[in-house]
Amino acid sequence: MNNTAIRTIGKYALLLSIFYVLEYIVEYLVGQKLGNSIAIETKSYLFTGKLFFPYLLNIITAFIINSDKNRLGIEGKYSVLLTIFYRPIGIVLFLVYVIEKEIKSQHTTSPMLHTANNCK
Repeated sequence: MNNTAIRTIGKYALLLSIFYVLEYIVEYLVGQKLGNSIAIETKSYLFTGKLFFPYLLNIITAFIINSDKNRLGIEGKYSVLLTIFYRPIGIVLFLVYVIEKEIKSQHTTSPMLHTANNCK
């Protein structure tokens, strides 16, 4: 694989790790606040925020994937859509598109492949 594909895989592995840590921290902090004696309105806001926080991270990840998709010239509209609903599946699909593009570019530039195809 090319260095671009490996760097992209590392980038999204780090992004997933950071976002899961952020989700855990928000879950923990909101859980602590919900356990305290605070107003019911504040509890409902905290609970709603806790529910929508992962979707916010999914949308941020979808924007990052969309910018990388445009930068790399990849046709991967489904990966952006899947990322909004479930982040790991969208990222994996995008990385499959990246790896597929790298494999196709290696096959078109490989002189051994052309000679092997001519022998058939």
